[in-house]
Amino acid sequence: MNKIRGEDNHEKLREYILNPDISIHDPLPDVLPRKFNELKLLHIPKCAGSTKLIPRRDVVTGEILEFVEIDVEDVGANAFNSMSMHREPGLLEEITRGSHLNYPFWPGGFDAELEPELAKLQVELNFEQLLTVPPGFASGHDFADAKKKTESENVVPATNVDLLENLEQDLDVQQWLQMTRSESTTTTTNVAQRDLHLPAEFKDVDDEIMKSDLQPILNISSTQQIFSSDWAEMVDMSQPITDFKQQIPSPALEFPFELDVFQKQAILKLEQRQYVFVAAHTSAGKTVVAEYAIAMSKRDLTRTIYTSPIKALSNQKYRDFRKTFKDVGLITGDLQIEPTATCLIMTTEILRSMLYCGSDITRDLEYVIFDEVHYINNPERGHVWEEIIILLPDHVNIIMLSATVPNTMELADWVGSTKKRKVYVISTLKRPVPLMHYLYTGAGGKSRDDIFLLVDAQGKYLQSNYERAVERKKEMSSSKAGGPSSNYINSKQEQYIWTGMIDFLKRNQKMPVVAFTLSRNRCDANVVALKSVDLNTAKEKGAVQKFFLQCLAKLKPPDRSIPQVLALKDALERGIGVHHSGILPILKEIVEMLFQNGLVKLLFATETFAMGVNMPARTVIFDSIKKFDGMEMRNLKPGEYIQMAGRAGRRGHDENGTVILMCKTGVPPSMELRPMILGLPEKLQSQFILRYAVILTCLRIESIKVEDIMKYSFKEFKQKLQLPTQQKLLRLAEDKFARLPTLGEHLQPLVYFYDKAVEYWKEKHRIMKLLVNQAKIQKELKLGRIIVITHGRHYNKLAILLNVKAVLGKDTVYKVLVLDHQFKAKDTKEDLNRGELYYKILSLTPQHKFFQPEGIGGHTVLDIKAMDIVSISRFKDAPPGATVVKVVTELQQLNEAFNANPESIKCISLSKEINVNAEDELLAMLNYVDHLKRQVDNVLPHTNIAGFEQEFDKVYERRVLEINIEELRFKNSAKNLTLYPDYCNKLQVLRSLNYIDELNEVTLKGKVACEMGQNELMITELIFCNMFNDLGPAEIAALLSGLVFQAKIKGQPVIPTALRECVAAFEQINDTILAAEQRCQAGIQAENNLNFGLLEVVYEWAKNKPFAEIMKLTEVQEGIIVRCIQQLDETLRDVKTAAIRIGNPGLQSKMEEASEAIKRDIVFTASLYTEL
Repeated sequence: MNKIRGEDNHEKLREYILNPDISIHDPLPDVLPRKFNELKLLHIPKCAGSTKLIPRRDVVTGEILEFVEIDVEDVGANAFNSMSMHREPGLLEEITRGSHLNYPFWPGGFDAELEPELAKLQVELNFEQLLTVPPGFASGHDFADAKKKTESENVVPATNVDLLENLEQDLDVQQWLQMTRSESTTTTTNVAQRDLHLPAEFKDVDDEIMKSDLQPILNISSTQQIFSSDWAEMVDMSQPITDFKQQIPSPALEFPFELDVFQKQAILKLEQRQYVFVAAHTSAGKTVVAEYAIAMSKRDLTRTIYTSPIKALSNQKYRDFRKTFKDVGLITGDLQIEPTATCLIMTTEILRSMLYCGSDITRDLEYVIFDEVHYINNPERGHVWEEIIILLPDHVNIIMLSATVPNTMELADWVGSTKKRKVYVISTLKRPVPLMHYLYTGAGGKSRDDIFLLVDAQGKYLQSNYERAVERKKEMSSSKAGGPSSNYINSKQEQYIWTGMIDFLKRNQKMPVVAFTLSRNRCDANVVALKSVDLNTAKEKGAVQKFFLQCLAKLKPPDRSIPQVLALKDALERGIGVHHSGILPILKEIVEMLFQNGLVKLLFATETFAMGVNMPARTVIFDSIKKFDGMEMRNLKPGEYIQMAGRAGRRGHDENGTVILMCKTGVPPSMELRPMILGLPEKLQSQFILRYAVILTCLRIESIKVEDIMKYSFKEFKQKLQLPTQQKLLRLAEDKFARLPTLGEHLQPLVYFYDKAVEYWKEKHRIMKLLVNQAKIQKELKLGRIIVITHGRHYNKLAILLNVKAVLGKDTVYKVLVLDHQFKAKDTKEDLNRGELYYKILSLTPQHKFFQPEGIGGHTVLDIKAMDIVSISRFKDAPPGATVVKVVTELQQLNEAFNANPESIKCISLSKEINVNAEDELLAMLNYVDHLKRQVDNVLPHTNIAGFEQEFDKVYERRVLEINIEELRFKNSAKNLTLYPDYCNKLQVLRSLNYIDELNEVTLKGKVACEMGQNELMITELIFCNMFNDLGPAEIAALLSGLVFQAKIKGQPVIPTALRECVAAFEQINDTILAAEQRCQAGIQAENNLNFGLLEVVYEWAKNKPFAEIMKLTEVQEGIIVRCIQQLDETLRDVKTAAIRIGNPGLQSKMEEASEAIKRDIVFTASLYTEL
């Protein structure tokens, strides 16, 4: 404090100390006096408008007559609280990809959104007890009049014509038509007069956009279709369309060639705004349908999304469509070109993400084109197609393009029933360019022309030529020194065979050629072996060299000298190319473009080249018909073979496509070749899996249930088809149950007896099936053995075993002889309806414990199963007597002794005979059956009553019907879905890992997991355990590569010392997730998640090492490494999004740095299809 000087300052200080002026000494009053302000009455709080004004126009001039106020749907709806199409648009920067915070739009085909909870409450009011006149009013409201008015308004006028009544009145058709026409004329006049006063906004429904379910049902003049179901229809392709131009006078797109019938039919259906499924042969021209749909959306000022299964195909289609339509965009994981274009091209995973994130592009969407939709069979990615089809909104039209598959109608029926729209299936009858299949047995030299036609252009299999090929191969093998050839040929022999083959192809003008070699290493080895082969002229070599250098100009100089680049440049100049996943993406594109331009004469390719790429050749060669599918070495399936063979034959250039199967070591068996070439492709089957992200997303938005997603999947389609029948059976059963009398209190013991007896017999049947397969029990069941059986009305009878008939895969049948009454009673109708269980239950009662034959007795022979055996005696294992009389006599004596003293026949103890251990499950089951038997015995006294069977029949009928109703209700519920148990198990996993709480509310961890594209649990756990907080960008990128790298490597991966602890922590978290899944018996998704084979490579790449140097660290091919790093960038973006969500700016900046560190040079070079 400054030094105090003077009296004034002294007094001020004194006053401050004695009388401090602080707020606590002058508190505010509890109640502030209210000041009246009349202007506040004019203030209205801001809220969304519930109404809007629309103009009412004159129908002739279009002049605005007045403005009318109408209600606005979904007031206050936005992307965070509504799935309606009427909700507010989202943020401008989220228009294309949407946001994980958004709700998706309501899927088409789902039941309408549920009403608010208050609206669902149905309150029944007693109007007589309500006051009608409020206090102070002279009059009130009469509820009785209002009720009558409501009832009168609800009466629907009868508009249906009773044809039967007209026939009874002897009205002929002409009279009936005249009456109907006069009535309709009057109605039309009145409607027309009313319509004059309607605003033009309400007159936009015409025949073109009328929903399919509003179209007339009866169409007598329509042509008969080939196949049809409720939701799918096969269009007749056998008749030409002569009036195509009359039907579409102003097409959206003109083609410079005459369209095929299937193309015309597809375009007609597109113009009618129908769903279309085009299943056509390879190279038939399916792209025409896609191009016309894009042209229609351009004409209608809407959008089309074209999806492909692979990114490379998306890039190619972008270039192709860009030539025809200028307004084309491309969306990939790391690239967006013209995201507001009329036509957007993307992979299916991108579209799925957009749908879940509520992208506003969906509002303008008119068509979604699924190219290569048969990819739905893919085990790893097939579920993506199903999810998209389920999620697409109602206004989007679906176009599916596929190769020919056997069950197109089944898939179309599923799509139609899911979206509640009819799907028109259009197939081609034959290939535009027929294929001819040959066997090539040549091995160079004189045999280089040894080729045999196996299947001709008409599809006829020539067995005689096959036998000639076998003989020729045998002659060549025997002529060689060393005898018959082995199943292995060395590299020198392989080179000799290919040299002879190429010479044959050149001399017969069979170039260009695609040689499908189903191994990356063999592709590369063949190119190396053919270094001496030159297929290009000097001019062509110059063109190749110029184009190659032009494409590589944007690469850094070190990247241009990578060994793979130099080797491929040399091969391409000689007209030989190679195409597989191990090749760098930019080199693959160079190969594809050179092949399209005819500068590659011989292309060694793997199966991926045949997936959707429109690059036909004159000839296709298979160097082998066997492939390794990751599990085993097997023959090609018919669908795989025809997908690759279909690349042979260029439309407009070749009369026939040539397919050659090389027989290097021997000719494959005819029984393998015939089904492979002529067999049908595999049926399309559902690969739907329930991902954790789907469960969490549905739980987060609540409007869509996970059960609905499962119910509408292709996997549950067959079960869904049975629902109407099950619902009808349930109604019938409930109606029948309602008519049954209720059971009195005196019958409750019999209800308990029924329940216990049913449980006992079910367990008894189950264990007897297992016991009769035990070796010791089978030895006891010899011919002549006495056993006790219950079969139908044969209650607890002694039986002699006559024969045992065992058939593999079926229940063993035992033929036995039992005593019977002298005269058999005729079956009544009531008894015939009783099931086997009814007699089994009755056999437990004292009345049926023993059998006493009536009269002198008789006998019968029965075929029984293991479940009919009550017990096995230790008595008599000798063969039965030679005569029936002797056997029956012996059995009668035994039966009399058994009735007099049940202990006279000893039965074996099943638990002792099979020598099971105390811990054995079988012993526990036996003990449980004994426990149930004791419970049944305790209640048996209640069955010893007069008229027991009549009373028990009432109980039996009611309980059987009750159980039947329970089963039918179960079948009609979500619990009967195939995936429901897995759903429940995965809910337990999510609950145990704190992604949801006990009420299934999504936690913060769960919301973060929703935003992950893949490995959602693993990445979320890593984020929440702060794994990345102390790591640098290079370390983060290297560790996350373990989640995306999938290829196998030789030996153990090299892990830098600094990252070993982190790798161990990764594995521990993965083990935790795996343990939770195993504990909850959920579908294992974490088992093979981690693969650190490229950890060192990515680590060094992120530390800015050149690509040529990191290639020295691994044997993995260049293309695989590039693919891994590109996928890693998508994972880094997911983690960055999660960091923003949880409010961790440090982690966000690290992810941005890591992404920048790996996004460089040859790995992220732009596609040539988007540049050139």
